Amino acid sequence: MPDTGKQDTQRDTKPVPDQVTLRGNAPALREFADALAGKAVRAGVRACVIPDSAEAYSEAIDNGAITTLHDAGFTICNPGTPDPALAQGEFGLSVPGAELTDVVEAIRAG
Repeated sequence: MPDTGKQDTQRDTKPVPDQVTLRGNAPALREFADALAGKAVRAGVRACVIPDSAEAYSEAIDNGAITTLHDAGFTICNPGTPDPALAQGEFGLSVPGAELTDVVEAIRAG
């Protein structure tokens, strides 16, 4: 196969995703928002948040996670939205339980 000059993110030791889908309850969304530490999502990365339920969404609004994630560049989806299809170079997270450190480092700019 000819070299197209495109980076294969699946083979790098620290891949930069094309898309990140974050699904979780309100405390998990708050934890992820805190881990971003005021940074923004890298240019070219699609980032979506899907709260687990209407209650989780409401609580995440109240605890500030939704505002923080939105300000960082995440698209906030309705609770119960099906997970989008992921392709090569895309990450899907279900939190709690995901290793946030590497993912946050990969998606945040600056």
